[in-house]
Amino acid sequence: MYMGDVKSKTFIDANASSNTFVAAAAQPTTTFTLAKTSFGTNTARKITATTSGSSDGGKTITIVGTDEKGDALTEVITLPGSASTTAGTTGAFLTITSATVSAQPAANVSLGMTAEVFGSVFAGRTRVRQVNAASGGAIGSVEFRDASISGSSLLTVRTGATEGDINTVNIPQDGILYKDGAFVSFSELHANSVTVYFDG
Repeated sequence: MYMGDVKSKTFIDANASSNTFVAAAAQPTTTFTLAKTSFGTNTARKITATTSGSSDGGKTITIVGTDEKGDALTEVITLPGSASTTAGTTGAFLTITSATVSAQPAANVSLGMTAEVFGSVFAGRTRVRQVNAASGGAIGSVEFRDASISGSSLLTVRTGATEGDINTVNIPQDGILYKDGAFVSFSELHANSVTVYFDG
């Protein structure tokens, strides 16, 4: 009979992608005034920068905060030479402490986030045993990845077109083994709440 220690963790984030969620359009001399410093429950997002001018190419914004595991994370966004939104950070921020410009921008710049949501289920070796995924209102999927938020997906849970509908997946036997930690990723369009049951 199985005698493990099963725990649960829930990820909730219904915030739509936005160019101004983190900081409104401004021309700061040093640091942005942050409108938001976190996103949802246990969720991390990739940060974008949007500039309204064409004279700020090469200027940088340094984002300081924590990653999906709560570890320190610093990334630098380089502004484009045109009025557009950058792809933003490669890492996902659970929290943001500061955003600092290398030089005052000539035009307004805002900070936002992409639609992708990321989270750390468990940072060490674990087994995922059950998942409840609530749809965000569009057909899509929730990925459970090994080792990092960009690691190989070992489990895909589909979501339906009706917002709030829950897809429950019970994994038989000993569950799915994640040797180097389990991480979740999904679009807020496809899911707004995900609960995972795992060995902790």
